[in-house]
Amino acid sequence: MSSQTVSAGEAARRLGVAPATIQRWVDSGVLHAERTPGGHRRIYVTEVRRLIASARPAVLGGPLADWLETLLSGDPRKVRAALLAARERASNWAEVADEVASAIAEMGREWEAGGCQIFEEHGATEALRRGIALCVVEMPCPRVAPTVALLTVEGERHTLGLSLAELVFAEAGWRIFWIGEGPPAADLGPLVEKLEPDLVVISASSITPRAAIAKYQAELLRVAGEAGIEVAFGGSGAFAPTPKARRLVAFQELQSFLGVIRAEPGMH
Repeated sequence: MSSQTVSAGEAARRLGVAPATIQRWVDSGVLHAERTPGGHRRIYVTEVRRLIASARPAVLGGPLADWLETLLSGDPRKVRAALLAARERASNWAEVADEVASAIAEMGREWEAGGCQIFEEHGATEALRRGIALCVVEMPCPRVAPTVALLTVEGERHTLGLSLAELVFAEAGWRIFWIGEGPPAADLGPLVEKLEPDLVVISASSITPRAAIAKYQAELLRVAGEAGIEVAFGGSGAFAPTPKARRLVAFQELQSFLGVIRAEPGMH
């Protein structure tokens, strides 16, 4: 693998957008990339630099700027209203989640660049979390529904991606077990045994050490395999490719994945 390429997650971090945006840019030809034998995108560093220099001002306009203003207000009611308005414009909650994910990434870039204070970033994060929760509880859940457990790798505190995933699951009629920050790997067995979910989704960010992700991933796959439970990985963390689980980059990928597994025999 060329030393002049970076992962899609790293390209997203440098450009201040969500990984889903990188995926769209590659698919549409805005960004040139190569693929690993395992099918993962590797973005040329020269392409990242080109976009930083020329394309970023356009990226920051329109809805993204509006989202930043709304999030930085720190008001969960304003966030809820913006989420519902976005859903009216969009085809589904997955599309909205991908849009908001780009705004979250940009907010992080703003903080790194000194454009906002840490207390503002924390307030925006909490306002988004509460705004999402208000939207989720307003969606009806069928009496008989498939179940999903949402959690991060142990020690990972970035859970906003899982919160956005809640919108997708709720709209698809799933019952959600919110775990948030993941328990120790040794507790994954009891978790699966007690909750008996149809699907477990775990996420990790790019700052989580690769070794920590590998350990957690291996134990979850072992436990889930014995119980016959589906597994999916999300976030920008360095999950190892495996045929035993789905790697999801965008929320619209999550929505498509849910349509597939709902159709499988044995699902509720």
